[in-house]
Amino acid sequence: MSLLVRDCSWIVTQDSSRSVLRNASVYVEDGKIAEIGSGIPQDADRIVNGHGMILLPGLVNTHTHVPMVIFRGYADDMLLQEWLSNKIWKLEPNMTEETCYWGTMLGCLEMIASGTTTCNDMYFFVESEAKAIRDTGIRAVLSSVIIDLAPDPKLHRENASKVLDFLKGIGNPLVTPAIAPHSVYSCSEETLQWAKARADKEHVLVHTHIAETRKEQGDIENKLRLKVVEYLDQIDFLGPNVVGAHCGWVSRNEVKLLGESGTKVAHCPVSNMKLAVGGAAPLPEMFESHVCVGLGTDGAASNNTLDMFETMKFCALLHKHTRWDPTVLPAQVTLDLATREGARVLGMEGTIGSIEVGKSADMILVDTRAPNLMPIHGKETIISDLVYSANGANVDTTIVNGQVLMEKRRFTVLDTRTIAENVDRVTQDLLARSKQA
Repeated sequence: MSLLVRDCSWIVTQDSSRSVLRNASVYVEDGKIAEIGSGIPQDADRIVNGHGMILLPGLVNTHTHVPMVIFRGYADDMLLQEWLSNKIWKLEPNMTEETCYWGTMLGCLEMIASGTTTCNDMYFFVESEAKAIRDTGIRAVLSSVIIDLAPDPKLHRENASKVLDFLKGIGNPLVTPAIAPHSVYSCSEETLQWAKARADKEHVLVHTHIAETRKEQGDIENKLRLKVVEYLDQIDFLGPNVVGAHCGWVSRNEVKLLGESGTKVAHCPVSNMKLAVGGAAPLPEMFESHVCVGLGTDGAASNNTLDMFETMKFCALLHKHTRWDPTVLPAQVTLDLATREGARVLGMEGTIGSIEVGKSADMILVDTRAPNLMPIHGKETIISDLVYSANGANVDTTIVNGQVLMEKRRFTVLDTRTIAENVDRVTQDLLARSKQA
């Protein structure tokens, strides 16, 4: 099966040289990029017109809880503990396999529509998530969240093991399994060490939350006389296969430990600012310590969207604002976080994150003729246009592994009406059951 994305006005390759090509095409064979340039075959099984468009790598969301789109708008403008205790934790026990399936379908629909081609997700009912991922054609790292608050912590570890084995056995090359101990404050030392050992043995990622709030950092320090990352280092939890979401309250020494251990970070500025838990993870210091950082939206319960274009802009502006320096987090660095660096966070830099021969054809087209993207002044402004001017609604076409999932804003795989009807049904059912509980 071949695909030709023909006559793109611009191609932002995100290769090691950050090459930007003018009036070029990309030829894809069996899901892989085979040729890039102007003198390539002009025939294929499927042809997509890139005229007036910017072709760039699909965006990589390094931390989210996709089924939580069901909670979008349900609990806003609240203090974190009130938000959790009075709203989210009262709904979540009533989630079902069907709720998670349709929530994931809706979340994938939103990601496809806004240019995200890969996500790193942790939640419950992961078997249902995997079915939705299969039905949508998106790429995902999936893991079943482990929390020791249940009467028997071993049950969560056993379930995580079963889910890991299930994901390894489904034969979907677009699904990568991971292990997800929720956090230091919700998992025992035994569980954290078990998760890391199992991940090391299976050569998979560990996906967890690290130092998300000041309270978390303070509680751990009062209890153990160690900061969160220092504690994780002491129990040999850190490492190159660990993705720590948030890291908004880490000290300079903790940043150094993250860099020395190769631990990756998923920065979630929008969610952290909305919940007022501290959105400004110290990215400049992380870069100095060679910490690999990607961007995440977190769940739509606390962000309200899964739009990575929005997250890019918020990220850049947040750090400029808090550092009083407009040169911090320039557009190119910010785009890197959402593409090639996001791929590196997930250990997928050899597969996705840039438009290069041999890599998977995970690509998106952004329409430069949208009013908010006009005018394009030239090659030197393209990256700034994408980070500061574009939004998810400017995505015209989304391609994953060479399969066109959306073209001209029309979904080619998904039935939006069916998804909408089922999301409404399972949401109303969830609310009804929660009131009865």
